[in-house]
Amino acid sequence: MRAIAFAAAFIVAACGSAFAQTAAPAMRAVGMTLSSPDFPDGGIIPDQFTGKVNVQGQPPKAVSPALIWTGTPAGTQSFVLIMHDLDVMVGKGTGDNLHWLAFNIPGTATSLPQNVPTLPTLPDGTIQPRNRNSNGYGGPGAPAPIYHHYVFGIWALDTKLNLTDTATRDDVMKAMDGHVLDKGFTVGRFHR
Repeated sequence: MRAIAFAAAFIVAACGSAFAQTAAPAMRAVGMTLSSPDFPDGGIIPDQFTGKVNVQGQPPKAVSPALIWTGTPAGTQSFVLIMHDLDVMVGKGTGDNLHWLAFNIPGTATSLPQNVPTLPTLPDGTIQPRNRNSNGYGGPGAPAPIYHHYVFGIWALDTKLNLTDTATRDDVMKAMDGHVLDKGFTVGRFHR
């Protein structure tokens, strides 16, 4: 048994540098990045961007955080933005809670400002279908005590999507298939 372990360790040590040399070219270079000036990646989403904000007698109204992306690949025609809560189980399925879906964001864009209007179609042609209860951004609202992870993802596409504001996330994902040039993600955490 010790001889086998020694032989395995020797092979790994001898081949390790050769493996590293052959594996390195296959590794993906850093491409698109997505971040927010309003919270760090993996950090707590401030209250103003969540369902914790409440004007007396009114349902919570959150504003969207600013988002910035870099590393847009050549040939980008549009972007898709999806924000969802990974920690919610919907029934016994594989679904989760969609909090924001936007597509046909112009390919020249590099950011979204705070407080994007919750309209089905924005003046620049961006389309925001309904997510849970309304069009546009829906702030996090997870109850205590466990922090939920809200993933913001941006996808660069080589086309614009031929869909309307009645599209579902599944419709958008199917239409994106075969057109993704790159993608980037950032995560925020929240609980009440």
